[in-house]
Amino acid sequence: MSQTYLILLIILLLLISCTWLYMWHKKQKRNQTFKLETPAQWVTYIKNNVAIYHFLPQHLQQELLGHVNVFLAEKYFSGHAGLTVTDEMRVTIAAQACLLLLNRKHNYFTHLKTIMIYPAGFKNPKHEGPGHHLGESWVRGPVVLSWNDVKHGGMNAKDGTNVVIHEFAHQLDQADGAGDGRPLIEGGQLRTWGKVLSKEFSSLKTKAKLRKRTFFDHYGATNPAEFFAVISEHFFEQPKTFSRKHPDLYQTLKNYYKLDPVTWLIT
Repeated sequence: MSQTYLILLIILLLLISCTWLYMWHKKQKRNQTFKLETPAQWVTYIKNNVAIYHFLPQHLQQELLGHVNVFLAEKYFSGHAGLTVTDEMRVTIAAQACLLLLNRKHNYFTHLKTIMIYPAGFKNPKHEGPGHHLGESWVRGPVVLSWNDVKHGGMNAKDGTNVVIHEFAHQLDQADGAGDGRPLIEGGQLRTWGKVLSKEFSSLKTKAKLRKRTFFDHYGATNPAEFFAVISEHFFEQPKTFSRKHPDLYQTLKNYYKLDPVTWLIT
């Protein structure tokens, strides 16, 4: 073994060791943060602004509070168009985003570091041109949100419209670097996912083109990425109707999210 090869091997082992130590330390810190008691005022914000919280079983409420602790410790929030970010905004957004993390393995939206908040609808902050956006999600961040719509969506848990769930579903979808309507899925679910979602997406596209009334918002017919985000909104907010009208699709999302919102007594 040459000296150069030996040096390279040592460097490689050091890098692996440092990476492992970093990940171990991060996991330990997350565990500690997760177990902290959530400030009473934060819980009040959630109870006031996140209606779906009241439908969650107690163990999921407790899990959600732990995820909120970690999310707020790791993500940066910035205000725009004259908006000053408050704890109420941070907590309200975090609680809705973390609904998508309940009861399953995850990494707290791996690539996302920053959430940008506007007072209301905004122009696309990354592109020139007209527009009135309520939310945006970009590969490796940021997520951009209208506070007015965040609060409105959070306070109504039954209308199938929630901009935070929508944009953070995009983050799940974009975790592999592409927004294609297929998040990171367990191997055993891949075939069913492709078959069911492709069929349902094609059906929605056809009906939207013919301007037929559908359970899902026609915006979901834009592309597979928007379809996944739209059906995620309905999954969390209108599970009973969803499961009745689209049982195979509901089961597919149920397997992915490891949750069954039908049991939460939401319409």
